[in-house]
Amino acid sequence: MKRIRRVLCGLFGALLPCTALAAPPPILETEESNTAVMPKPNPHWLYVGTRTGGVTIIDGDTAKIVGTVNASPAAGFALAPQGKEYYVSETIWTRMNRGTRQDLLSVYDGHTLNLIQDIELPGRLIASGRTPYFSTSADGLRGYVYNMQPASSIITIDLAKRNVLGITEIPACGLIYPYGKTGVATLCADGALADVAIDASGHGRITDRIPFFDAQQDPVFEESPVDRAGGQALFITFNGMVHPVRLGAPSTLEKAWSLQQAAGLSPATTSPEQTTWRPGGRRPFAFHPGHKRLYALMHEGAPWGQKRSGTELWVLDTATHQLVNRFTLPTSGYAVGVSEDNAPLLFVLSEDGWLWVMDPETGKILRSLRDVGRTTLLATDRS
Repeated sequence: MKRIRRVLCGLFGALLPCTALAAPPPILETEESNTAVMPKPNPHWLYVGTRTGGVTIIDGDTAKIVGTVNASPAAGFALAPQGKEYYVSETIWTRMNRGTRQDLLSVYDGHTLNLIQDIELPGRLIASGRTPYFSTSADGLRGYVYNMQPASSIITIDLAKRNVLGITEIPACGLIYPYGKTGVATLCADGALADVAIDASGHGRITDRIPFFDAQQDPVFEESPVDRAGGQALFITFNGMVHPVRLGAPSTLEKAWSLQQAAGLSPATTSPEQTTWRPGGRRPFAFHPGHKRLYALMHEGAPWGQKRSGTELWVLDTATHQLVNRFTLPTSGYAVGVSEDNAPLLFVLSEDGWLWVMDPETGKILRSLRDVGRTTLLATDRS
């Protein structure tokens, strides 16, 4: 071997030093860690929770995903003003589906999506991701969680100090519809709306009750839209009767009107022989208070089809009680939302996971995204 090496060195010495036969190891570049952060939120962001968990943030201007907030499959979700923080109310177990139960309100940073703090909740939450199970005051300083143990009640949280203030019992009532800085309304089993006065300590009581719907024959949708800042609620029944309520202390009822009559049709009834257009879906309504526009997912069918997805999207003027437009959807729509800025976008999600971003004036599909998942909650920035 040594002789062969000397021969090679003699042959190639003029061209290449023999030491080059043993090349030095390469010098690697120093790795620098880099963690992406969220861009500045805009009113066209859509927040979608699905059955597999997590809240996906989608930019309606591009139909692209910009981030995901950690959440269990049945979590509630709310935003701080300008998206500075995200709040997730959820029940989890230490071993996923068993073990020690934990009822939490988790606070996430809106810029990094990192967990800031877990706030332990008393009672037993376990309420799926619907808007009236968890929401915030209009100014974002208070959080309200609908609790079901030992009885129907409202947990009030100070979101700035990160602590539970108190619990208010709401016997024979359920769900929460916050408005203004401290106001909360709830619906009751006898078809009444109840005003709940909650003081600075987080404790309160029901002060007024206003019966306005038949809870047995024509209940209202849980996902009826409420403008928290303005205190305007539109409680809509399974048959399509719209009950406008001016929330306050006390709340006042306004004249009811029919979705079907707004379209020139006869009002829907509970008669099993009547087939007509009716609202339905997981989240069948969206409301733009500034433009006074109500968006409703509608399908043709018999009574008690409130879970059926809509084949059309109706646009209605809440001031004149008139139908403005009817848009035929590519496939049935399961949930609808609208951004509340001056140049709004309309969002419709289908049961098979499609998201359509639409022009609310023409119904034109501007962008789409597939495989979003089966929606359990839908939110837009209302700040």
